[in-house]
Amino acid sequence: MKRAARQIIEPSDIQPDEAAEGIGPPRAPVRSLNILQRLVRSSNGLTLSQLATALDIPKTSVLSLLKALTQAGYVHSDGARYALGPEALQLGTLIAARATAPDVSQLPAIAQPFLESLAEHSGETVFVLTLSEDHEYVVYVARAESAHPIRFMASIGERRPLYSSAGGRTMLAFFSEEEQENYLRALKPIAFTSRTVTDKNRIRKMLRDIRRTGIASTVDDTHVGVSAYGTPVYSSGGGVIAALVLAAPTERAGPQSERLIALLRESASALSRAMGYLTPD
Repeated sequence: MKRAARQIIEPSDIQPDEAAEGIGPPRAPVRSLNILQRLVRSSNGLTLSQLATALDIPKTSVLSLLKALTQAGYVHSDGARYALGPEALQLGTLIAARATAPDVSQLPAIAQPFLESLAEHSGETVFVLTLSEDHEYVVYVARAESAHPIRFMASIGERRPLYSSAGGRTMLAFFSEEEQENYLRALKPIAFTSRTVTDKNRIRKMLRDIRRTGIASTVDDTHVGVSAYGTPVYSSGGGVIAALVLAAPTERAGPQSERLIALLRESASALSRAMGYLTPD
């Protein structure tokens, strides 16, 4: 005769005042949030006794929750009083940023310090590009130039085709399948150099790879001697609103491509967060 499977619960998982509550939703997550709410309202922190009294919960339960919150960085203690920790403050900042997320018109100004930092650390010229109104091109909307005397240059407002540029490929890769096909059906590609990819099946494969890896690249595709890497910038809603692009002479970019791409990813992630995007777990 088969015995019914039983869920094993360790005694340490049950708080004294919860053992007799019967079947129902666990209270620990709600109580943890209530603790954080109380601490938000207190400028000088609260003691264990004050929290237990305010929440009408036994001290043993409150202490157990405080230990977990402290270990995770959501609560800080000086030994007697408890206050919000750095993780709680960061979470509050992210929630506020999402609630008041900037729109794409503010992107150039918000992006500028990120671009300047990336240009300084990479030593190369970096740009932010957004889609043109007709969705046929990408447009340079912000930049920070390399300090090298030999560097790639482009002006704000210049446009580049989607199929042949790092920024354009980044944006095109995150179109819906229907939008991609509509674009490719109407496309009459021009070879700007001998390296320009004009075969539509190769472009489709390239776009799938970009969507999978999050990195677009060009090597002499639009300008001989110039390589570029692009990656998406996300909005608070999770959509791709721009491409962050790093461009450099090919002879300089090739040997350090891994380092440059790592810096590019890091900067794009930080810029996306500044635009209100929360990275999914």
